[in-house]
Amino acid sequence: MPESKVLDLAILGTGPGGLSAAIYAGVYKLDFAVIGKDYGMLANSHEIINWPGTKSAPGLEIVQKIREHAVEVFGAKIVDDEIVSVKKLDGNYSLQTKNGKKLEAKALIVATGLMNRKLGIGEEKFIGKGVSYCATCDASFFKGKVIGVIGGNDSAAQAALLSAEYAKKVYVFYRREALRCQPIYLPKLEAKKNIEIVLNSNVTAVKGDKKLESIELGIKGKKSEMKIDGLFPEIGAVPQNILLQELGVKFDEAGFIIVDSLQKTSVEGVYAAGDITATHSGFKQAVVAAAEGAVAANSVFKFLKEKR
Repeated sequence: MPESKVLDLAILGTGPGGLSAAIYAGVYKLDFAVIGKDYGMLANSHEIINWPGTKSAPGLEIVQKIREHAVEVFGAKIVDDEIVSVKKLDGNYSLQTKNGKKLEAKALIVATGLMNRKLGIGEEKFIGKGVSYCATCDASFFKGKVIGVIGGNDSAAQAALLSAEYAKKVYVFYRREALRCQPIYLPKLEAKKNIEIVLNSNVTAVKGDKKLESIELGIKGKKSEMKIDGLFPEIGAVPQNILLQELGVKFDEAGFIIVDSLQKTSVEGVYAAGDITATHSGFKQAVVAAAEGAVAANSVFKFLKEKR
């Protein structure tokens, strides 16, 4: 049985979507809890330049301020844990965390976001030994070394720019003919003398004994080996949706949760917000996630009001 009374709402995820939902759940005086282990992928961004009212700030700083707002102003209860099970129970939802805590809620807002897409070339064995999915966390460990960044998106550009502050040399490997990051990043990349962009390239293997030592690189059909100390794969992300599969929530072909304009999923009482949703033509931005969190909380408030 759950350890406490039945909550009005359980919010899964502590990124911008989940925390924004928490703020509005507080506005509506709901009895709720927010469950999550980290701050979402926004926290991995070295510099955010498009958050309204903030000219420039690390992603972690922005999401920490949202969390402080939710906790200090609206009394949000944050459970620093990972949800491992979500089940339907007598019209409510039963949740269990990795540490054994049990909760029950009348409604859910799922804002579990994304996780980094893997290369699929066995790089996992070198995580913490030269391979990292978080340049913000680990770039400083490669001072004076050679780093590779894989990808052509905004995250790849940010990772390269940050890595260039520490590394002797930074290579950006991208499989297409031009980077697809926002144009604002291009002159910044070009201005860094220790950044080299290698287009039409694919990293096909990672090699090393106890740590990463080199990569196998394919450029226009020709393969070569390059010595490298660190590697940051930035090739996009996939939705963290496994918890919702057993509830019967509908997803699109890519695994994103299908919601309507009220952030309602195909299952009654379950709403979703943020990067995990199949909305806005894939426009994944913190400000969009925050807006969806607010809409979801408003929808939950109306849903619970109708049930009373």
